[in-house]
Amino acid sequence: MEGIPIGRKLNILAHGSYHELVKRLENMFDTTILWGTEMDEVVVQPGERCHVFTYEDDGGDLVMIGDVPWDLFPPVKRLKITRVDTFTTF
Repeated sequence: MEGIPIGRKLNILAHGSYHELVKRLENMFDTTILWGTEMDEVVVQPGERCHVFTYEDDGGDLVMIGDVPWDLFPPVKRLKITRVDTFTTF
């Protein structure tokens, strides 16, 4: 998670959906995590603790979690929870 100096490990296979995984991470880091189509629907209020869930693919590109169905989720190099203000769509 961006801004947290200590990385944490998480068994992705222990979760049955993106929703389960996101809820677990929201509890771990005490934040709201946006992912998939939520990015188009949510208006983030100033001062709200909110992050965006992405992953780094093998080409080094950041891709939004939820772009592919859960059962087709590809092997990833790194999961990244990024501050929402780093995305220019807000």
